[in-house]
Amino acid sequence: MIKLFTFNAMLLIALGSTAPAAQGEECDIAGVWQHTTKAAQLFIDVNKGEISVYSHEINPESIGLVVLKSLKSNSMPSSWHASMYSAVQDSFVTVKITAKSCNQLSVSYHNEEVLGLQR
Repeated sequence: MIKLFTFNAMLLIALGSTAPAAQGEECDIAGVWQHTTKAAQLFIDVNKGEISVYSHEINPESIGLVVLKSLKSNSMPSSWHASMYSAVQDSFVTVKITAKSCNQLSVSYHNEEVLGLQR
């Protein structure tokens, strides 16, 4: 009986840590995140308001490059906006960052995901 209770408690804790952030929970996004489609990691520095390349297996010269700047929290919980360089427009564009969960971020431009990050 105690083993079953312990297992259920551990399961609830594990499920709670991956639950969507839409429940009004504010996620701490600072730190290293894995790019979902590239062998690269990005570092989110909320104090500087920047997201930079932390590691990149294919393009190591890009380490340290700031890919998003002016990171600011929105009025909605677990939602931010930032400026991201667009090669197509040859300028910085405003993107929206939302937490699908506290372990998964989506960066979108005109409601289309342009970057996915996960812990």
